[in-house]
Amino acid sequence: MNRKLRWSMAGQIALAMSLLLSACSSPNAASTPSSSPASGKAAEAVKAKPLTIALTGDATSLDPQNASDSISSLVTYQIFDRLVTFNDKLDIVPQLAESWTHSKDGKEWTFQLRKGVKFQDGTPLNAEAVKTSFERVADKSKKLSQYTLVGQFIDSITTNGESEVVFHLKAPQAALLNNLAVSPSGILSPKSIKENEAGISKNPVGTGPFQLKAWTPGNELVLEPNPHYWGDKQQVSSVTFRTVPENSARVIMLESGEADVIEKVPNSEVARLEKNSSLTVHSRLTNRVLYIGINTTNAPFNDVKVRKALNAAIDRDTLINKLYEGRVKPATSFIAQHTFGYSNVGQYTFSPEQANQWLQEAGVKPGTPLRIILAGNTVQDRPAAEFVQNSLQKIGFKAELKVLELGAYLEALKDPKNYDLFVRGASSTTGDADTLLRDSFFSTSTSNYAHYTNPEVDKLLKESGEQVNKEERQKLYATVQKIVKEDAPWIPLHEDLAYVGLSKKVQGITFLPTLFWDLRNVKVQ
Repeated sequence: MNRKLRWSMAGQIALAMSLLLSACSSPNAASTPSSSPASGKAAEAVKAKPLTIALTGDATSLDPQNASDSISSLVTYQIFDRLVTFNDKLDIVPQLAESWTHSKDGKEWTFQLRKGVKFQDGTPLNAEAVKTSFERVADKSKKLSQYTLVGQFIDSITTNGESEVVFHLKAPQAALLNNLAVSPSGILSPKSIKENEAGISKNPVGTGPFQLKAWTPGNELVLEPNPHYWGDKQQVSSVTFRTVPENSARVIMLESGEADVIEKVPNSEVARLEKNSSLTVHSRLTNRVLYIGINTTNAPFNDVKVRKALNAAIDRDTLINKLYEGRVKPATSFIAQHTFGYSNVGQYTFSPEQANQWLQEAGVKPGTPLRIILAGNTVQDRPAAEFVQNSLQKIGFKAELKVLELGAYLEALKDPKNYDLFVRGASSTTGDADTLLRDSFFSTSTSNYAHYTNPEVDKLLKESGEQVNKEERQKLYATVQKIVKEDAPWIPLHEDLAYVGLSKKVQGITFLPTLFWDLRNVKVQ
């Protein structure tokens, strides 16, 4: 017998997130709760204006099932809908699925689809379309980057008529709804898969409020309202994402009115922009932990003593207080505090003396080269990367920092011969530890760029993912984080606080702590 599943499966983290958002947002923040997508009623006719957003980089792919960077996910979040989604409190709410049930053993999930929905190419959204979309990402031979999110757990998918689709899982998955609520689980048009699968990355077709109008890589990407959209009528005439990596240039664009919204306001500009009566600086704690990953396959970093030495060389208090003016929190684990599954395993102790002792015991000689790579669009991370570079030079390494364009950075991560250390953010976009820990530390994960391997961690991650009891899951995740700290494949630095600058003319953007923005209700006065 099936039993009705509560929509707010993320309930225990929802209250914390709600309080967090209200505490860290400025009084005039533009974040507003999403209107119910169930209404389908068109908004009153208004003269829609264009919206311009300046980002630090460009999307790399608009195929939600095969993109792994945050900017691509931000854009595809507006183009594709999902079966379920998050509201501003991180509750799970309906989107393309109006309701769902699951079997007692948690291996069979049945979704009742919304009727009357069309893809942007006019194709109807039905059970067969959902089946086709998820069968694509579940096909391991296609080697899609988001296979591990949901695809790897699917045994088969069946349909019952036009509006009922059933997922048959290989094993219970406690975080399934959370994984279905994020951008990589967007539903693709079956026509686009059949007729031009290779072109999805540049010609995305979903059911979301916006569709792609034009894309000049490296310059700008323009979305326009989807005329087939099933929900409320869009209140902007277009959304243009401009690629502006320079901090000062984005700030000037915001102040001059050339951009309505900019991401990643520099810490040094926050106080000044807050004094501008025509602007708002929206701040929010995120589920992102900034860390330096260590390539455990390259000598001498395959020695745990060397990895512990790298951690001991970093004065995190100085980093946080001087570089980030104390605005961020020190990382006390590999996932953020407000992610389900977090456990405080504590910071690594700053001790250059201990670091030098470990290096001596490991036979590491002064002048040993060390290559660090950083994505150029993560401008807020560069000061920390340079701080770490300098700290490692102080304990004898010849540390080199390479700043790469985002596409080149992601390409470099595919081959461990290209780097010794890499700078990255660990973002729990699902609000749950499952995907982040699996992607980062499971030995066979394609996103395990540290190439970390521990059979006990593999066993615990598999067990925790299938454990439906939340208390037991929490215990398993705590053990995983404790083991990983001992093995030291990462140098965790701090939890992120993100700043978004926007004109007070902009209203209706929902900023989620998972780093997604929902633009379906945005308008420009």
